[in-house]
Amino acid sequence: MNRLSSAFRRRLSTLGSEGGFTLIELLVVIVLVGITTAMFETTFGTIIRRSSQVQAQNILQTEVRAEVNQLVSDLRDATTGTPTPPIFPSSALANSIRFYSPDRMAPNNLRVVKYWLDGTTLKRQVTMVTSYDGDGDPIDPGDHGPVESIVRSAYSPQSGDPANGGWAAGQIFKYCVQSPPDMAIDLSNSTSAELITWACRAPTQASDVKTVVVRIVASSPPSTEKFNYGAVATLRWNAS
Repeated sequence: MNRLSSAFRRRLSTLGSEGGFTLIELLVVIVLVGITTAMFETTFGTIIRRSSQVQAQNILQTEVRAEVNQLVSDLRDATTGTPTPPIFPSSALANSIRFYSPDRMAPNNLRVVKYWLDGTTLKRQVTMVTSYDGDGDPIDPGDHGPVESIVRSAYSPQSGDPANGGWAAGQIFKYCVQSPPDMAIDLSNSTSAELITWACRAPTQASDVKTVVVRIVASSPPSTEKFNYGAVATLRWNAS
C-alpha cells in the first residue's frame, strides 16, 4: 500500500512538471486564428464576386455583339422591293428606327423591323407585311409582332462621358447621307480612327439616308465598367 502511494505521488509530481500553454497564450492563438480566417474569407469573397462580375460581363458582351450584328444585317438588307425608301421617316429617331427588311426564311416576304431603346433595354419587334398596293409597295402592317428584349443593360453615351463623342444623351442612332468612304472624322474625337466616331451630314428626308451609325454602351450590374459598341450599316438599296 505504501509502495502504491509513493508511486502515485511520484506520478503526480511528474505530471506537475510537464510544460503546457497558459490561458493568455491560448487567447492570443484564438485571436490570431480569427484574424487569419477573416482575411481568407474576405479574399475568397472578393475573388468569387469578381469572378461573377467577369462572367456576367462576358455574357453581356457576347449578347451585345450578336444583337448589334443582327441589327446591322437587318439594316443592310433594308428594302421595299421598289424605289420607295425602306426606312420610315417618322421612326428614324435618335433612339428608335423602323424599316422594311426581307424575311430571311422567305426572302420574297417583307417584314417591318423596329429597334428602340426603352430605358436601359434595347428592344426589337418584327411584324410581317401581309398586303401591297397597286404599285407593288408594301402597306404598313403596324406594330403588332412580338417584342423581344434583346439587351437589358444598354444605354447611350451620356453627356460628359469620354465615349460620348458628341452624341446627344439618349442617342444610339445617327443617320448620314454619305457612304463610309466619304465620312469625315468627328472633331469631338479627332484622334480616333474608329468609324463609330466619324461625323456625317444629316439627311433632310428618308430617301437621303445611305448610312446608319449605331452606338450602344453596355454595363453589367453591379459593375460600373462600361463597354462601348459601334457599327456602321450602309443601306444597299440606294448606296453609292
